[in-house]
Amino acid sequence: MPELPELARRPSVLLVEAEPMLRLTMTKFLQRSGYQVTACANAEAAEALIGQGARASLIVVGVRVLDREAVAAACLLRDAAPGTPMLGIADELHDAGDAAPDLPDNLRFLAHPFDMPDVLRAVRSSLRQSGAEAAVNQ
Repeated sequence: MPELPELARRPSVLLVEAEPMLRLTMTKFLQRSGYQVTACANAEAAEALIGQGARASLIVVGVRVLDREAVAAACLLRDAAPGTPMLGIADELHDAGDAAPDLPDNLRFLAHPFDMPDVLRAVRSSLRQSGAEAAVNQ
């Protein structure tokens, strides 16, 4: 389990991404962009950190497919940290034959195709729109 982040002046991101290589790539990219990042492999690990007092300026949830299971994970995190803005990043949408899942109110969504600069823009935009301090220079 990741250690609790230390207090810092720069915005913090709680990254939830199951794919280890993508989790590492996104963590390093966001850190180089000036963010403090705590990364978890799943929503349950992130919820445990929040339960231990970890706080983040933004929760980024990466999912392979935005479906009911992914929405349930996002809702779990919304319930654990109700005032924290969330950014969902998905490779693909749910099956068109299935009813569209209801997204949590505080979840913005970024769908493929995207690159890391797109992710950074979405992170910055989410922080700005939430009123969270975005003291990271571009």
